[in-house]
Amino acid sequence: MPCALVYAADLAVVIDDVGYSQARGVRAIELPGPVTIAMLPFAPHTKSLARYAALVGKDLIVHQPMEPHASAHAREEVGTLKLNMDALAFTQTVTNALNAVPGRIGVSNHTGSLLTSRRAPMQQFMSLLNEQGLFFLDSRTTAATVALDIANEQGVPALKRDVFLDNDRSPSAVHLAFEHAIQIARKQGQAVLIAHPYAVSLDYLEERLSRLPDDIRLVSAASLAKPRQTATRPVVLARQPNPSFVHISPGR
Repeated sequence: MPCALVYAADLAVVIDDVGYSQARGVRAIELPGPVTIAMLPFAPHTKSLARYAALVGKDLIVHQPMEPHASAHAREEVGTLKLNMDALAFTQTVTNALNAVPGRIGVSNHTGSLLTSRRAPMQQFMSLLNEQGLFFLDSRTTAATVALDIANEQGVPALKRDVFLDNDRSPSAVHLAFEHAIQIARKQGQAVLIAHPYAVSLDYLEERLSRLPDDIRLVSAASLAKPRQTATRPVVLARQPNPSFVHISPGR
């Protein structure tokens, strides 16, 4: 009996906020397949984790802190881009962040509900990324974000977050969020899932990424930031195995 044809859908998984915990950072880096690691540039373990990620072949992006709207829960990271910065300070802050993560190939925003909603700072930011040949991932911390639009205007390869895995850290909610990302990927051909190095998230992804549905392909975020092709999506007749990476434990 002939097997049914299925169409591949792409899922990119990005782990945000890596750099504060060495142990959880290592777990994030050792997740199976081409998971993208978004590193806070000035966290205490960023340098060592960046070296390890490069060693095992994981893509690194800078998780650039940006100014959020004021709230009781807002926490300001070192190197946060702010609305009131002059052009020189803004450029130097971005440059320092990029230099803090060797091997970075892109940038995403950490918080930034205020800054990403303003055209002027986003225009300057995308200009800097363009000069460096980096792609941009809009974490979409606000529905008012203009970051993706401006990236497109300036020709910066870009993509946006579709689902946060762990806004609710209960195991059942994490599972439902992952399934939602799968549904989005099937509907639109691709989806971007952002998770954080929480124990519940890492536990779930360590197990789940090794047994994706047959029609879902785990890909890097960078691959989805390239200009979309107009050709028909390829037909796959059998499950494509996920890429594997050697696991080498760094000194702790």
